[in-house]
Amino acid sequence: MNRRAYPYRRAAAGSVAMAEWSLKSEEGDAVPLPAFIPDWDFQRDLSLETVVGVDLDVVRASAGLPDEAELALSVIWNSTGSGLRRMADRVPLQRGGTRSAQLSFTVAGRDSGGLLSIETQLVLAKALDNLDPTGPRRAGSVLWRHEARVRLQGDASQFPMAVVDFKKAGYPENAPWYLDIGPNLEAATMGAVVLLVNSGTPTVLNALRRADKASYAERLIQSAMRQDVVRLMVERAVTDEELTDDSRFEPDTLGHTLLGLVRTFLPGASVTSLRMTRRTDPALFSAKIQHAVGLFSKET
Repeated sequence: MNRRAYPYRRAAAGSVAMAEWSLKSEEGDAVPLPAFIPDWDFQRDLSLETVVGVDLDVVRASAGLPDEAELALSVIWNSTGSGLRRMADRVPLQRGGTRSAQLSFTVAGRDSGGLLSIETQLVLAKALDNLDPTGPRRAGSVLWRHEARVRLQGDASQFPMAVVDFKKAGYPENAPWYLDIGPNLEAATMGAVVLLVNSGTPTVLNALRRADKASYAERLIQSAMRQDVVRLMVERAVTDEELTDDSRFEPDTLGHTLLGLVRTFLPGASVTSLRMTRRTDPALFSAKIQHAVGLFSKET
């Protein structure tokens, strides 16, 4: 197991006690933060909170800090889906004794996705001239840390979704969704692909938001969308002459994602053969995608 090595003394074990992160549910109740939220979507904000207790006297003594050293609790979140990293909350801790601090923050759905990491830190708030050569001196020196992670998306949802009024945006107003795929194969998938869902189709919106709690009819909608998204992605792959079976792309780029999708759903077919099938028999090409994705098969 890899461990971080710090060039200074840190808080003694047991001098900082932290409760589990709690997630405020859509009903307003606080529940323990799970490792995976299968029904999350990009329209859902996440509100989290916890309580941290700190014995400031023990922390300063064990870390080699003077009594006047100012400390702070901070929370930093990072999302692999959006690539964003943000300071979420910060609470200063002064004087001595045992202090209890509540930390809370909200991550906007549009800023998140993928794997959300939450790092809680006890840090030296201000730089000081520490007489102890083994003690920290620089502002931001980490004396204690805790990391929690929650996965917000399963395999069926690896790029952003946005709810849009199709009539105002200029899309066919009765279409339930539109998959926007960028032209640059070297671009990051998270920035190159977005699934637009029509705000004028509440039945579709409810099917997406309910996820694993969906009714039978809503599961059929989910299946139809999943099949259509895969078909459009595979079509994007086979219609791009620059993309071949021998193409090499950096991980998490659009080209890498497209090739991975082809190999996952159509492992026995080459990009060249799929390109020919789509040119000569589009109906057969579409049927192959339906079969590969299992259109409606899981719902029946």
